[in-house]
Amino acid sequence: MPDPAALRIAHFSDTFLPRRDGVITSIRTLAGALGSRGHESVLFAPGYPDATPVGFPVVGLSSVPCGVADLRLATWPRSRSVERVADAAPDLVHVHTPGPAGLLGVLAAQRLGLPLVQTYHTDLHAYLEAYRIPTTALRVLLTAYRRRLGVDASPAPRRGLRVVRGAAGAWRPERRSAARGGLLDAANAAFFAGTDVVVVPTGAVLRRSALPVDPARIVSVPTGVAPRAVAADAGRGFRDRYGIPADAPLVLFVGRVNREKNVEALLAAVAEVAVALPTVRVALVGAVYEQRWLAGLLRTHGVGDRVVITGQLPAAAVAEAYAAADVFAFPSLTDTQGLVLQEAALAGVPVVMADSVLHAHGPLAGAAVCASGDGFAAAITAVLSDGELATRTAVACRTAALRHTPEAYGSAIEAVYRRALAERRAPLPLRATA
Repeated sequence: MPDPAALRIAHFSDTFLPRRDGVITSIRTLAGALGSRGHESVLFAPGYPDATPVGFPVVGLSSVPCGVADLRLATWPRSRSVERVADAAPDLVHVHTPGPAGLLGVLAAQRLGLPLVQTYHTDLHAYLEAYRIPTTALRVLLTAYRRRLGVDASPAPRRGLRVVRGAAGAWRPERRSAARGGLLDAANAAFFAGTDVVVVPTGAVLRRSALPVDPARIVSVPTGVAPRAVAADAGRGFRDRYGIPADAPLVLFVGRVNREKNVEALLAAVAEVAVALPTVRVALVGAVYEQRWLAGLLRTHGVGDRVVITGQLPAAAVAEAYAAADVFAFPSLTDTQGLVLQEAALAGVPVVMADSVLHAHGPLAGAAVCASGDGFAAAITAVLSDGELATRTAVACRTAALRHTPEAYGSAIEAVYRRALAERRAPLPLRATA
């Protein structure tokens, strides 16, 4: 006899395998943790020709390549798309991204009268700045979203001066971001309007972005990460495979090798580290979508002969990279959690990071070494040169990371779902749309 307390959750994401990123990892971890607690998950995501089985149902939505980072976007949601969601008979909707697939989740929750939970995984303001998304495109999208959601479709007011994060991690005024920031704030207001509970992965999110949501409806739940066992010689195998000398200090970065991850700051730092440690090597593990941009950075900083670029690797090979590393360097200033920070910490690798906000309010809770700008290289050099500092940092980081398990993640999100079910608000009035 089915458990009456068991839930069926419809998840919605605009990114999924074969791509790899933190949102995908979070969804897979959550579905597994919920499954162990007796709940069912079904994911609605853009369909890929080479879709990968994941152990729970995935509904591939009609999609088209968008020409950026091998990403496919679901086509614009229609009423028949909502009918597909209804066929899955969910008890609750959980939206993980704000693209067309996420929009379908919001529409489905409204039309089917279901509780709606959203996770704000991505610092969208930072991404808009990193890629300088044209304001004209944002205005068109905002109008389309508002009309589809049945809310006020009048143009968003233009904003004046806005404060955004600068390239070196400081906060600075930037007039060019004013319109983009205002449009994104308006889009978020429309997108979150009918949401019962908003989940943020860390407190860092709320210190960067003022979400247009009643604070009483916001909860912080970090994604849990489990330690991964590797063979005793895994690190040596990784070094041998990529021609990294056994005695060379190895700096590791894992993640998309893209501009929003502040990779240039890492390569600039490596050039400085090499002055004190001439044999230092760097491994960049992750997908590279802008080959020319990266090649230009390697030339500019003169570090091409000491940088290994592996591309995207399967999880087992990434675990070998952690086993080979002497320090994990994380220059990103845009991450809301950075699951790779926890992965590195659980592997026993000391972490050096550049983002002081995420350092203080992220999953490692101040355990890593933190320095940005000119101090980033010095911090990496210090950890590589001081065995006692490296050991102390590694132990502190691992202790912090062990607090955030997949089991704890599943339990916390289950509590969020129960709250959303108990406090479900009345659906928003909707227009009749095709």
